[in-house]
Amino acid sequence: MRELVFLSPGKLEWRQAAEPRIQLPSDAIVRPVAATTCDLDRLIVRGEAPFAGPFAIGHECVAEVVDVGEDVTRFRRGDLVVVNWHISCAHCDHCAGGRPNACRSHPPGAMYGLPGLGDWGGTFSDLLRVVQADFALTAVPEGIDPALVASAADNLPFGWEFTVPYLEQSPGADVLVMGGCGSIALYAVMFAAAAGASRVQYHDSDRSRLTIAERLGAHAVEGPPPRRAGEFPIVIDASANQASLLCALRSVAPEGIVSSVGGHFVDVALPLFEMYRRGVRFYTGRGRGGPNVAAALAWVADGRVDPAPVNSCIAPFDDAPSVVAEASLKPVLVRPQEFRPEVSW
Repeated sequence: MRELVFLSPGKLEWRQAAEPRIQLPSDAIVRPVAATTCDLDRLIVRGEAPFAGPFAIGHECVAEVVDVGEDVTRFRRGDLVVVNWHISCAHCDHCAGGRPNACRSHPPGAMYGLPGLGDWGGTFSDLLRVVQADFALTAVPEGIDPALVASAADNLPFGWEFTVPYLEQSPGADVLVMGGCGSIALYAVMFAAAAGASRVQYHDSDRSRLTIAERLGAHAVEGPPPRRAGEFPIVIDASANQASLLCALRSVAPEGIVSSVGGHFVDVALPLFEMYRRGVRFYTGRGRGGPNVAAALAWVADGRVDPAPVNSCIAPFDDAPSVVAEASLKPVLVRPQEFRPEVSW
C-alpha cells in the first residue's frame, strides 16, 4: 500500500509500506477518505518544526472501516469514522478519565504522523491500523460530507475545547484569539462566535486568514501583535509566535484563562510576576482529542457552525504529495468510499 512520506521541507512522496493487519481482537483497519493537514503538519512542511524526515505524515482524517477484530462491537465495515489522533489504550486511569492524550500504556505523545513515537503510520495512507477501535473511533453523523470534517480528529475539536466549555461557564464573555499558525485559531473564532461570545477579537498579519476570521464572526485586527490587546476573560494563543503568546498572557482579564495550542519549539520567558499579580490560568497541551470529537461534530451536524471557509482546497487523494507540499491553510485530500455499511439483521 501507499503512504505519504515527508522527506524534507517542501518535499513529499508516495512510498510503499506493509499493509496493516488486525493484530488484536480490539483492532480495526480503516481507509482514509478525507485527510487534511494539522497546523503542526504545515510547520513541518515549511521547515519550521524540529522533525526530520523521512516519516509518514498526517494525523487528521475521516475514514471508512474496512475490517474489525472480533471484540469490536460499535463499528462494522463501511462505517464512516473519525480516527482519534492520539494512540491510547482505553484502560489506564488517564484514558478512563478523559485524557487519552496522556495514555500511560504508550510512549508519551504517541500519535499518527510523527517519528519516534511508534510505528503507527500517517493518515495520508491507503490503510491504517487503529488500536482499541471502540474507544478510538467516533462515528460521523449521517449526512455530513467527510471533507467538511476532515479535521475532526484534532484541530476542529481543539477549537471547541478552548472556547465552548469556558463560554458555558461565563456566558457572553469576550474572547481574544491570537492567530498566525493555521486553522485552530479560526475554528476557535467560529465556535466562540456560535457559543455566544459578546465579542471575538482576532489578531493576525495574514490578510487571507483575517478575511476568514471576519466571515466566521470576529473583529479582525491586522498587524504584528501589540504588547497588550485589551482585557479578555478567555484568550487563545494559536500563533506559534513568541510575541503573540506574550500579548495573550498580558491581555487576559484577572483570573482569566489563556490556552495555547503550542507550536513554540524553544523556551519562552514568561512575565510571571505580572501574571501572578493578576491571576492567570495558563494551559498548553495537545488537546484531549477523542473525548471532544462527538461534541464538535454535533455543532457541525445541527448547523451551529460551518468549517467550510477554513478549507483552502479540496483535491484528489492521489495529488497529496504536491498539494500537501504547498503548505496551504487547510487542504483536504479526498477519494470515494469503496464500501457501504453492512446491514445487521
